Amino acid sequence: MRRLNCIIGFMLAAVFVFPAAALSDGYTTPWLGGPLQGPAIASGAGVYWNPAAIGAIRRNSLFFTLEPAYEGVSYQRFGTDPYNNNLPYPKIGFGTWAPLPSLALTFKLPKGFSTGLGLYAPYARVAYWPKDGPERFNGSQENMVMFNISPLLAYKVTPKLFVGAEWNVSTAYLDVYQSTTMDMQNPSDENPEYEAKVHLKNNMATSYGFTIGLYYEPTPIFTFGISYMSSVHYLLQGTSDISTQLVGNITADTKLDVTMPQTLNFGMHFLPAKNWMVDVTYQYINWSEYKNIKVQTYNASNPLADKTIYMLTGLEDVLDGKIWTGYTGFKDWLLAGGVGYDPSSFPENHIYSLNIDFTRMDVFLGAEYTVTPSIKVGLMADHAISPNITVTDSIAQPTANGLYTIEMDKITILLDYRF
Repeated sequence: MRRLNCIIGFMLAAVFVFPAAALSDGYTTPWLGGPLQGPAIASGAGVYWNPAAIGAIRRNSLFFTLEPAYEGVSYQRFGTDPYNNNLPYPKIGFGTWAPLPSLALTFKLPKGFSTGLGLYAPYARVAYWPKDGPERFNGSQENMVMFNISPLLAYKVTPKLFVGAEWNVSTAYLDVYQSTTMDMQNPSDENPEYEAKVHLKNNMATSYGFTIGLYYEPTPIFTFGISYMSSVHYLLQGTSDISTQLVGNITADTKLDVTMPQTLNFGMHFLPAKNWMVDVTYQYINWSEYKNIKVQTYNASNPLADKTIYMLTGLEDVLDGKIWTGYTGFKDWLLAGGVGYDPSSFPENHIYSLNIDFTRMDVFLGAEYTVTPSIKVGLMADHAISPNITVTDSIAQPTANGLYTIEMDKITILLDYRF
């Protein structure tokens, strides 16, 4: 009985390393609303960047973006497979699209007030590695999204200064599939006889946070914006199915206690010359606030599977930024291009199949067209340049040691309607 208890405890501890990391930085590039948006631009994207910017919109507005983001990831594991004639491990990978829509409605109110409602996904991840691949002990499949519904209010303090606040009602969803070993004597062994298949299903939670911001336009050619987004605490609840040969199948209810980090956004927008504009945005994400994840299994079909586990994440704070230049010299057109830098929040030895976040340089080009004085449409392309990562000392070794490559592209389709 003691050995069985240890086996189950070890198995669950190994499993829950991966959901802990999976709820970190994620596959979403940080330019919500497209690269031509930020804390210092008066548009509906302010529901994410800066609620005070809503006050500077001179009419009611509808702002919609659809941002299909593609990610292709490959992994070549080092070493040979002792359970397949000591042959080299195969190179594996996957490619996924995530739609990432966002929507905002804003309305002017009497006496300098503006209000609005935003819907957007600040973080999302989709991963589909082979279920029987060489990475399966680090995680095979994952679906994760955090979706915000955000009512907001802005106020014009002076003709040049606006303040704003919003309430973020945030729903998180997580579904993860992976293998783990039950061999207590050889915890790094991948003997199929000791393999357990684990599926964390439909873990969901709704929680609350807030965003406050300031938007200042001291001159007609310069605007400044800053905003603070609070951390959000989730208690994700769902179920887990564990299929094993040694102790049979186990089912349990699960709770994952996590906190997503606070964020500080800063931006400047200015017109250096006729027909030209420049925008600079920085975003500080306090990932180190996300210190650990508390995992509980309860109501298990095998009482020995009822556990409480704390897992460290190893995340580091990041400061990302972007700069773009726009040209309006052609009738009804805005043409723009720029670059962005987004460092990874993970130390390299924390990278594995469901815990991948690459430092990247974004290069983007875009155009907006004024259809009528009330309607603008836009199309933008964002390509990420990331170095390959070689991991030799992973905390999940040896299954995570190898060469990782990534390709990321994103398209933004935009509608901005004033009425």
